[in-house]
Amino acid sequence: MNTASKHWNVGSLDEVRTLFERERIEIVHIGLFDTEGVFREKRIPAQLALHYLEHGWSFIDALPYWGPNDAVRKDLPYGSEDCTLDATSLRPYPFEPNAALLVADYTGANATLSPRTLLAQQIARATEMGFAACGSAEFEFIILAETPDSLTRKAYEGIETHAQENRCWSGLYPATGAPFMRAYDECLKGADIPLHHMCAELGPGCLEAALPIRDLATAADDTALFKLFTKAFCIQQGLTASFMAQLSDAHPGLGGHPIISLHSLASGLPVFHDAKHPSGLSVTGRQFVAGVLQLLPELMPMFAGTVNSYRRYVPGNWAPRTATWGLRNYTCGLRVVAGAPEDTRLEFRLPGADTNPHLAFAMMLGAGLYGIANKLKPPPMTTDIGREFVHPSIGPLPRTLLEAAERMRASKLARELFGDRFVDHYTESCIQEDHLMRRHISAFERRRYLHHV
Repeated sequence: MNTASKHWNVGSLDEVRTLFERERIEIVHIGLFDTEGVFREKRIPAQLALHYLEHGWSFIDALPYWGPNDAVRKDLPYGSEDCTLDATSLRPYPFEPNAALLVADYTGANATLSPRTLLAQQIARATEMGFAACGSAEFEFIILAETPDSLTRKAYEGIETHAQENRCWSGLYPATGAPFMRAYDECLKGADIPLHHMCAELGPGCLEAALPIRDLATAADDTALFKLFTKAFCIQQGLTASFMAQLSDAHPGLGGHPIISLHSLASGLPVFHDAKHPSGLSVTGRQFVAGVLQLLPELMPMFAGTVNSYRRYVPGNWAPRTATWGLRNYTCGLRVVAGAPEDTRLEFRLPGADTNPHLAFAMMLGAGLYGIANKLKPPPMTTDIGREFVHPSIGPLPRTLLEAAERMRASKLARELFGDRFVDHYTESCIQEDHLMRRHISAFERRRYLHHV
């Protein structure tokens, strides 16, 4: 396992070939991110990967219809679809020596359904408007003292949590769990994901990791792969990592917070900062905020795409639940972090840890650029507790996946920004997921109602 971060800055086939020789790469894990952010891959010899980089590749076209537990949402005559390999995505693979990982994208009909391609389109819009977008993310996750086998045997009941001594920001678990945290950190560095920081979070087994600031396309890949590599590392240790937004009523809600800033392509300078404004944001920054807040009610499935996502938006949870913004205010949906010009950024605190990073970043960037293009003004900044405060000009956010999907399906702005085909496909998937989950009756529901009604 690598113990130092390696950043492979390559773009051309010749540069990849040279890197393979220098790093003695023998195996390449090539794959695509599906609609829910899961990396679907094949393990391929390096020489064959070079061939595919030059001549193209193909993968089954079923990924947009693939759901949890390998349930296929739609029966179609699936076949192979052409893909392109993104040489700029090449990075070390941390679980075997002399190995690399490479991300592919559909180039046929499924390109319009790909979250990664959707994000690329919004990044291209930013470029046309004269901006370079960069970002990072902070994610909370819970480590369970369980394996996939033990969870299956228990039928996912009576789950035990790792690190019972852990408490929020306590120095105890970083001391007692130091061997685990160091090995985990080295694993991520071996995949070119050097963490900004890691800390204990709210309760047993709960940790938070902050990812590096990178160009937005790389930041989204970092975040999706961070989740994959965290899960894989924990399983290797006889544990399980949970990124569910709400694991149970006995566990804290888990956030997955995308962070974005913009720079001017002409000057290279950050464009969000204005020390003279009370928010610390420039006019451009405030227009970006206004776009995100205005479109939140119509685009919510893009960052909260499971039934479980909405279980986190309940009283008693730390999670924001409304379209609000505030300076350094953790209770708001958008938190402004203002300091030095290059440090001024927007943290999107509504998404849970189950969010698909490519979709969440695409939604945030697309909505923010819409605000800039239309010179929107945000509602007043929230200086008090913002979790339940509803701006009359925006209204409340959807509280269920079904409501959110129906609002997005009916949204003209969603279709304008992300295309009819994506909106129809994605909202239908969300509605199907809602219908499936509402048909399931839990033991808690039977205990509550069986002898009462």
